[in-house]
Amino acid sequence: MRKITFLLLVVFYQFGFAQLSEDFETNAMIPAGWTSFVGTNGLGTVESWQVNDGATNNVAFVNWEAVVGGNAEDWLVTPQFTVDATNFILSFDQSDSFATDYGSTYTVRVSTGMSQTTHADFTIVDTQSETDVWSGGPLAQHTVDLSAYAGQAIYVAFVLENNDGDRWILDNIDMIANASAPDPATTPTPADMAMGVVIDPADDNMDGAPDNSVTFAWEAAATGDPATAYDVYLGDSATTLALLGTLGNVTVDITGMEYDTQYFWQIVAKNVGGDAVNSPIWSFTTEADPLSVEEVNANSFKYYPNPTTGIVQFDSTLPINKLEVINLFGQEVMRIDESVLATKQIDISSLRAGTYIMVVTIGDSVSSYKVVKQ
Repeated sequence: MRKITFLLLVVFYQFGFAQLSEDFETNAMIPAGWTSFVGTNGLGTVESWQVNDGATNNVAFVNWEAVVGGNAEDWLVTPQFTVDATNFILSFDQSDSFATDYGSTYTVRVSTGMSQTTHADFTIVDTQSETDVWSGGPLAQHTVDLSAYAGQAIYVAFVLENNDGDRWILDNIDMIANASAPDPATTPTPADMAMGVVIDPADDNMDGAPDNSVTFAWEAAATGDPATAYDVYLGDSATTLALLGTLGNVTVDITGMEYDTQYFWQIVAKNVGGDAVNSPIWSFTTEADPLSVEEVNANSFKYYPNPTTGIVQFDSTLPINKLEVINLFGQEVMRIDESVLATKQIDISSLRAGTYIMVVTIGDSVSSYKVVKQ
């Protein structure tokens, strides 16, 4: 994992508290000088900020929590540091776990007070909903302009507010300089206008169904300021591209691809200075189905409407053991439990517009069905 740098070693220089970096690799606990606590309502004491216990690529995270009487508030606060006149952009990599919006709010807050733990001293400077935060996969960069605090000693708080909501994952927290928007990405794989692109049917996510994936890759521009993230768009025409997500790397496997189909895609490079202008739209056509057979649904599973703006009705002549909804990256985007199966309908209105896959398990049979969310 590429490590950007951020916040502070707790060292006092002649000109104030130094800018410091945190990638959470030192040990599997909240770093020295940082602190974690709950909000003023006292709710949410079971889950708290922690660092995953991994040998490398540690991240800080806090889980959702069901509470009564309000929202749980979980605060993670940096040590005090002075905002540099040049490096005044707060940068961090982030993700949550589910594309469905469970109502969580993610805020960044700043305090110029003397206390690291006085809630009232903090001012909200950035607010995100769950739909603003990339769900699953490689973490994506997010930035907050703190130039208003240049020359001041501050604390920064990362606060998750939720009631049975989602997780917040953070890494590579740093103060960086401003930049100009990057130039467009180049050298697409599959190549532009390629024919017969091979689909990989391997079941890498081990859900019992072929992934039918294609590997997408590109290169960062050799000119201009570097990109720190990439928006990935895919569609069946150049005018119907849908945002699949934002990635921090230059390759991704997209699942649920269909045989003998033309796809259009676009990569928009971005950094703290903005999005690349005039990013090209590429296309390719997948190979013909090697089996050349028509799939027969022996379990008579039916679902409708498709496309849909929200509700998907489904039914089967046999009991459904399991149903998952995944995106084209092969990542789960909704939690489906027995109560949902009993209603025989799924509400995907909170998902972004685009294509999703329903993976249905009936007995020993696992089948995949494409659903288009408008």
